[in-house]
Amino acid sequence: MFQITIKETKEFLRDRINLFFFIMFPVVLVFLLGSLLKSMDKAEEAVGEIKLHYLVTTENPVNIMTIEGFIQSIGDNQNLIFEQTENLEASKQLAGNNEITAVIEFTGNPFSINIYEGSNQIANRTVAAIMNGFKQSNKSISAVMKTLPETLQDIDQTERSEFILQKDLGVNRTMMDYYAVAMLAMISFMSALVGAGAFVGERQNKTINRLIAAPKNRISLFLQKVFGMIPQVIIQLSVLMLISVFVFKAHYAATLLVNLYLFFMFFMVTLCMISVGAVIGIFIKVNPSAVIMPVLWIMMFLGGTYSKEMYIKGLTDKMPSFQIQQAAFDLAIFERFDKANTVIITCIIIMSIALAIGAFLFSRKEEER
Repeated sequence: MFQITIKETKEFLRDRINLFFFIMFPVVLVFLLGSLLKSMDKAEEAVGEIKLHYLVTTENPVNIMTIEGFIQSIGDNQNLIFEQTENLEASKQLAGNNEITAVIEFTGNPFSINIYEGSNQIANRTVAAIMNGFKQSNKSISAVMKTLPETLQDIDQTERSEFILQKDLGVNRTMMDYYAVAMLAMISFMSALVGAGAFVGERQNKTINRLIAAPKNRISLFLQKVFGMIPQVIIQLSVLMLISVFVFKAHYAATLLVNLYLFFMFFMVTLCMISVGAVIGIFIKVNPSAVIMPVLWIMMFLGGTYSKEMYIKGLTDKMPSFQIQQAAFDLAIFERFDKANTVIITCIIIMSIALAIGAFLFSRKEEER
């Protein structure tokens, strides 16, 4: 195992293409994309003005009273504007044309809220959060009125002047920060080329038959080839993160512990992709870039790796690169571990399946002529 690890690491470091593509190129992209696009894009955006049309169709007097009280309490807010409408379809058309942010319909018994959104994703998430909070408060008030209505007389009626505040994340996030994470995702997925190249290279160098004929367990050899790439994974992730932080002044997480967990998440993603690539490398005889690169590039392009403005509803959010980037940002910015844990567990499952398939196929592989 140790000899194979040294061999794989030396071959990786000797290959100038690998050194450029997996170490220098991502670092250069962080600088170029983070610098050149900072005037065109913003990593964080203030919500700004939210203009809403609303329609009340519920007949429950308690609900009507709480709706009116809620809207009246924020009627003077400069950022959040409610305007009543009588024509739902016309207002939905305005939202579709981005002339207003969204249309809110308060309806039904039991009470429900329908939100007809525009195309501004940040504003949409804000509206959904505000209305969900209102709905939960309304449920609580309704429950109290049914049981202890006299307690409502003591509720503080202080006017709320600020319903939308820009979140202070403790650091002024920039596009450099965005691409510092996005390029980690890129090299993690592109590592499938390294996994495939490990076996394609053995075939091209006419050494594949030596492995097959070696008096060692083939399953063990396959696993050693894959896990022998661990040092180069650590090198490429470490170099990118360290240069991004200390040279380009990018920010990941605020604490060392969370940064280490972020590193571990991308380490598992990279190792998973190497395992998948290794299985592909057993089959193909051509340059793995011709087979794997187009698929990965399209997936990352649609997943917003190269631009956070790339978002196609129902498609972008299904891309693995998008899911992993969202987990990374959730971890780095808000220190929420749920999505990162899901990514790590998913990678372990996929990697285990890929290693089992690869080991089985390699153990049955015949010598090549």
